[in-house]
Amino acid sequence: MSTPANLETMPRHRLSTDQRQREIVASVLALARERGPDAITTQAIADRMGVTQGAIFRHFPDKQAIWLAVFVWVRESLGAALAAAIDETASPLARIEQAFLAHVAFIANNPGVPRVLFHELQYPGDSPVRIEVRAMIEAYRQRLSQLFRQAKTAGELPADLDSTLAPVLFIGAVQGLVIQTALAADEAGMVERARRLFPLLLDGYRGPAKSLTGA
Repeated sequence: MSTPANLETMPRHRLSTDQRQREIVASVLALARERGPDAITTQAIADRMGVTQGAIFRHFPDKQAIWLAVFVWVRESLGAALAAAIDETASPLARIEQAFLAHVAFIANNPGVPRVLFHELQYPGDSPVRIEVRAMIEAYRQRLSQLFRQAKTAGELPADLDSTLAPVLFIGAVQGLVIQTALAADEAGMVERARRLFPLLLDGYRGPAKSLTGA
């Protein structure tokens, strides 16, 4: 799937309905980088695209449908990025590292994503959008758990490592980088910081005894 940035350069008259919807998604994520998600109105989206609000509603029935499309795009695009990163990596532990770097690179390229994600998660209750977000996070957690189980089976991580909790530390490290990047306003250096952080994360997974012995 094309990235949001690529969609913005496509000739407007050649866009199919699907492409137009993805252009709207791209505009939402671009706006999320510049302002709080609460300020992203359909008028703001239309202004960003240079169209009328009516043009937006020809492709989505309401604002909730737009947000749902945003998170569907995130789920599909992040999943594709991870699959590409680990596809040809033989070692399970190396796949975990590549998944970590791919996740960080995805956010560095799409900094509006964590802003809309955190914004949606702060609200209680159920809605189609929040159900999609929770399903996305749970599917991602299960995918990571599988990678950790494979690393344990290969003897690259301790057999007693909790593969259901290990993804929590993984995702938490990514979130920490997101916050640090937001404070420093330095998206360009995010992946390099992730490379320096991963050995520390790996020490946590291996445990204090193995870390101290250099294993």
